Amino acid sequence: MMRYVLLAFLGLGASISRAEGMLEGGAEIEFNKLLIHEDKRSTTFAEASTDEVLDHYFNFAHCACSLSNSITPIPDFTAHEFGFELIVKNFSVPIDRPLSIWTGTSCNDEQLRDTNCSEVATTPTVSVIAANMQAQVSIPIHKLMFPQPMAQGCNEIDLSAATWVLADGEPVDGILDYSVSTGVTVDTQAPSSPTNFAAVGAENAIEISWTAPQDASDTAYYQAMCAVQSSLAPGKGGMEPRFQTGRQLCGINDDPFLVQTSIEGGVDPDDAGGALTLPPGWTEANPTYLCAESATSTATGIRIDGLENGTAYIVGVLWMDKAGNVAGTYFSSAIVPQPVTDFWEDLHDQGSDVEGGFCLLSQAYGDSNPLTDTLRSFRDHTLADTAFGRWLIDVYYGTVGRIDLHGSIALRVVVGIVLLPFVVLALLWHLLTLPGLLGLTALAFAVRKRRLRFAQARLAAAATIALVALVPARAHAQSPYWEENEFNTRETELPPGDPMRVHWHAGIRVGPYVPGIDAQLDMPIGKYAGPYEQMFGGYSIMPMIDIDYFFLRSFGQLGVGASVGYMGKKEHAWIYGSDPMDPNRERASDWNKFRLIPFSLSAVYRLTYFDDEFGVPLVPYLRGGLAYYVWWVTAPNGDFAKSCLGPNTNPDCPKTTAAGASLGFVGSVGLSLRAERVDEGAARSMRESGIEHAGFYAEYSLGKVDGFGSDKKLSVGDATWFAGVDFEF
Repeated sequence: MMRYVLLAFLGLGASISRAEGMLEGGAEIEFNKLLIHEDKRSTTFAEASTDEVLDHYFNFAHCACSLSNSITPIPDFTAHEFGFELIVKNFSVPIDRPLSIWTGTSCNDEQLRDTNCSEVATTPTVSVIAANMQAQVSIPIHKLMFPQPMAQGCNEIDLSAATWVLADGEPVDGILDYSVSTGVTVDTQAPSSPTNFAAVGAENAIEISWTAPQDASDTAYYQAMCAVQSSLAPGKGGMEPRFQTGRQLCGINDDPFLVQTSIEGGVDPDDAGGALTLPPGWTEANPTYLCAESATSTATGIRIDGLENGTAYIVGVLWMDKAGNVAGTYFSSAIVPQPVTDFWEDLHDQGSDVEGGFCLLSQAYGDSNPLTDTLRSFRDHTLADTAFGRWLIDVYYGTVGRIDLHGSIALRVVVGIVLLPFVVLALLWHLLTLPGLLGLTALAFAVRKRRLRFAQARLAAAATIALVALVPARAHAQSPYWEENEFNTRETELPPGDPMRVHWHAGIRVGPYVPGIDAQLDMPIGKYAGPYEQMFGGYSIMPMIDIDYFFLRSFGQLGVGASVGYMGKKEHAWIYGSDPMDPNRERASDWNKFRLIPFSLSAVYRLTYFDDEFGVPLVPYLRGGLAYYVWWVTAPNGDFAKSCLGPNTNPDCPKTTAAGASLGFVGSVGLSLRAERVDEGAARSMRESGIEHAGFYAEYSLGKVDGFGSDKKLSVGDATWFAGVDFEF
């Protein structure tokens, strides 16, 4: 933590210094700014633009390049030194002697100075510094890190290195007149090494795992390297290094630092013609071979995607700190990505004709017309330009954008009407830009507010005249018109527990759920289970939220409601080519996932009569309506899974995407217990907060959600039960 406090102060132009002694007239020297050559070819100093740049400047690579430059100057390379801007404070009398700049420990001690420290620069006299307002001094980076006169190299350290300004008017008297020092945190030490490396081939990928070091606090990134074994060409490329080496920085030849690690599961080097041949620059961590990264310090693995199945890759792992110091390893045997069979592929291999993929707006308004083209332009050129807009795009395609109208003209009309306000909003946003839209909204609100005040004033005057004219004798006893609210008066006059006080019902329920995917297939005789049960096993606990509004409450509660839920399953995919009939079917290391978001709109009737009239706190209810269940399956690489329609034997077949939705019917019968009857005191407190009833409910639910029997739509309904808590208000 102290390191970053130091750097923050220095980066802001302040300095942390310790002064001893005194200059004439009480003058003081201050380290005002820390300066670097951020462009390694720049001839002028400047403050670092970011903390990351400053971190990387005082690392092993800069030390090695600085040391090499001190022996043989490196052409067009200036990042071998750093600097300080010095200023004079409290200057009052001339001081006509130069100052000396030293690096090291206890440089103000004349007995230790020659052993611990090196003189690295001198400055103009104090008077000249004061006259020029400042002076810059240049210091070799390796002398800051290893200032001892006998130091020969760059070792691994992580500490605060000191720079000193010394003033001595009479060097022979053994007394130092003045000294001031400041610290810069330097770090040439790579993070601790992970252990227990392993690597396996996945679908178009390689998965590497390890045990994180006990202390991973110094680790900032992991990066993976990969190269094609047969050609030694980069496996992917195009990734920027998070580390820095002397070879990258100034072209010096670093000693190799990647060590070899033996792992199980790779291709035996003997099978590939003997010992593993390494690509050029491999052990020096040539950034050309970078192909994946993780920014989690405690990561225990990394996945390299985008590789070719059946191709052997040489693989390595690097770990580095924020200063860019790096170490790493490579594996003694090559790794081969292997295809797997995910759930979506297995479903079609076993005879399913289910399809997916849709676009809601093009279904509702038609495709390739000026409206949809403009909306696409709004998406691609207005929303996509901002982080908030990109978030809105993700939300849209993750929710309503998945809706499939299934070719229904009626549904297209309904959805087109529902979406029309949002379409108008999008068009205004696109044409006026967001500031223009907000300005138009503010103007409309101001005009409306002004008109409303004018109308209220006219209504108040008319009401006052009418009251005076009609009941003059009792006008003084009437409440002001603005305190009258017929609706609120009517509601508050009803006694607690009156059925007419309830308008809404809300509940949260959970229950076991298994989508009826397997029942959609004609399974062979002797088959143990369908593809869903084989892949994901049994049920998942699915939470649901119910919101109901009642418009009739005279004999029970009659209204409309909406429900939404979520469920997900995650499991390892199958080894490619494995037999679905094999009870011991082997799984791969890759994961695939199934996700389901059920929506429904229903009519609701709750028979509250027995509780309202006789105090029996049991409320039977019925619910039924239309369901729309959105679903998707993700492949091991995290994208939507894709599959041929039918057995996956032809790699060039048209693919269907595992994202869609199914329409259908849902219905349920249940029983609710109004639990507040048990505690009248709690009931009174609850009603004061606006809740009329609270309790528990359980129901048996049946969903026929398969696109109304279409074999092109995934069957995701279930017959199951739910239980939860509910509230009426």
